[in-house]
Amino acid sequence: MNLPTILIGLIVLGVFVAIVGTSIRNHKNGKGGCSCGDSCGGCACAGMCHPEEKK
Repeated sequence: MNLPTILIGLIVLGVFVAIVGTSIRNHKNGKGGCSCGDSCGGCACAGMCHPEEKK
């Protein structure tokens, strides 16, 4: 392998790790997994992506 191939591979890996890390952080903070926002009543997965908090 040559240097440009390694650099591009590292950049792609960095972007992938950033996307997965953001997704994990959002999940831990209780944010939903859909793009509907907080009010997704018409969303097909409304009950799964925004579960009610346990008290």
